[in-house]
Parts: sequence; C-alpha cells; structure tokens
Amino acid sequence: MIQPLRRAHRWIWLALAVLLPLLFTAALVARRATTPRNADFHWEEYR
Repeated sequence: MIQPLRRAHRWIWLALAVLLPLLFTAALVARRATTPRNADFHWEEYR
C-alpha cells in the first residue's frame, strides 16, 4: 500500500519540479507591458 503511494508522490514532485519553472518562464515571456506606449508623447518637447 505504501510503495505505490510513494511512487506516485515521487512522480508528482518530479512533474511539478519541471512544469512550474516552465510555466513561470512562459508567463514572463508572454506578459504585456502594464501601460501602453504613447506614440504621440516626446520627452524632448518637455525638457
């Protein structure tokens, strides 16, 4: 009874160890900027 649970637990931890960093990296790559760029704004005009 204990051995199959240990085996399943090991595979779940291994899957999480691989998938969580991949999901985190994919989310960082796919995220958008919080504020859109304002193409009509030029800092040079306000210096």
